[in-house]
Amino acid sequence: MKINIYNILIITSLLIITSSCTNRRSPGNSVSQENKSLEKKAPGKIVFDKEIHNFGTLKDGEIVSYSFVFRNTGGSPFNIIKADKSCGCIDIKYSTSKILPGESSVIEIVFNTAGEWGNQIKSVTIETSDSEQRELQIGAYIENKQFNNLLNTQK
Repeated sequence: MKINIYNILIITSLLIITSSCTNRRSPGNSVSQENKSLEKKAPGKIVFDKEIHNFGTLKDGEIVSYSFVFRNTGGSPFNIIKADKSCGCIDIKYSTSKILPGESSVIEIVFNTAGEWGNQIKSVTIETSDSEQRELQIGAYIENKQFNNLLNTQK
């Protein structure tokens, strides 16, 4: 009888040890679980408060700027990887740092009106690390005395 009780105690102890080992997570499992949860998050999404700005009437040679405010309304961070401009008269200033979900930042467009005249519409195409593209536009009417004089003398 002592052998049977001894055997039962050993078997019971082994069962307890085995069942407690299967409930433990290995470090590798928690990392892969975290990666899976990151993969399920929505990508970053760039949303601008406004995508068009009109400066109104400007004089030839004025340098003006406007800051377009945007937010990341998605679930993952992104950064601006490229900004293409339609004209050499534009400079673009922006941060290349990651924009976390819920954070805001700005893209400043500086417009040099030297040599421009009449109605002008300029654009900037923004691309994010999540392959999103947005187009920002600025517009103005440029008064240029030199061009106005040329137009008036040809009547």
